[in-house]
Amino acid sequence: MEQYRKSDQYYIDEYDKKTIQELKELEKLMDEAEKQCQSNSDNLPDYLSKQIKYIDTGVSYARNKNQSVRENIAEDERKDQLLQKNPIPENVRCNTCNALMDFKSHDFIGHRNGPLIYFFSCPNNHLPMKTVYANGNPYLIPKATCTYCGGELVCKTRKTKMRLILTDKCQQCGKTDSFKINIAPKKILPIDENDRKKYCTDFIGRRTSYEDLKSLAALGELFDNQQEKDTYNFSQLKMLNIVQLEETLVEKLKEEGLQKFQFEKPKDSNRFLTVNFSAVDNKNREKTKSIKALKKIIETQLFHSNWRLMSPGISYNLAFLSGQLKGYSLEEDLLKIAREIHEKTLK
Repeated sequence: MEQYRKSDQYYIDEYDKKTIQELKELEKLMDEAEKQCQSNSDNLPDYLSKQIKYIDTGVSYARNKNQSVRENIAEDERKDQLLQKNPIPENVRCNTCNALMDFKSHDFIGHRNGPLIYFFSCPNNHLPMKTVYANGNPYLIPKATCTYCGGELVCKTRKTKMRLILTDKCQQCGKTDSFKINIAPKKILPIDENDRKKYCTDFIGRRTSYEDLKSLAALGELFDNQQEKDTYNFSQLKMLNIVQLEETLVEKLKEEGLQKFQFEKPKDSNRFLTVNFSAVDNKNREKTKSIKALKKIIETQLFHSNWRLMSPGISYNLAFLSGQLKGYSLEEDLLKIAREIHEKTLK
């Protein structure tokens, strides 16, 4: 029996032939769409969609080539191993005359990892042929059924020099379908190396259309970030640590009658630092005025720093005030603060 495993170059060529054929068909559609676009600009979306399809298909073929070639080689090696381990079953007899049947051919069910089956015919031409697994057990071919009503199909075959014509007729509803298969011998031509370069090699390492758009978007974002950095200079911010923060606020708060200002233990989230604070109002102000006084001092003193008062702001109960501050150190956060300072300064 034939050996399935071929040379490595055979599998490479078969893959490249398929690639070239499909890309040539897509290229033809793309060229036709381009001509229509030149005569009518409304056809531009159709041209662009076909161009994207052409590029993405070429990239996909290039990326999947090595894996597909390896899989095809492994599948053919598996077939050869099965044939070596499973000789043609013996003593296969006709159901009609009990004569020993003649081996005709073998096949594998399915595209990948399908089992091996053998075909036998009766020397006295009794039908049907018999199909068995490698272990000699019969393989029952599933009955063909009508896609319209589910009835059983009667299949007939007619062969000409150039075509194999298959006709399926439903015994229940009478629906008939015909299929023509070209069996004319094809002249196997070597791959044009210019085609291989254009449709196969040149797509190696290329990006899909979507990946190109993502790259452009990332480049645009990088450009926008640089523009922001140039516009909003956060290097002028006062980068206060927790000790400097307390020193910045304490004296000013005392001047306004806000005593016993203190921090709780800070919490670090890696991205920023948060710290709860409290103070006591010695001026016996009403709630609204007391909160307003503390908030004004904090926002004024920290306006040009890396610290901000957190929502919901400051709470008040019997002259006791409390709240939470957040300190930033990452560039993107400092940039937002610098933008905030810039915008408020312009008002």
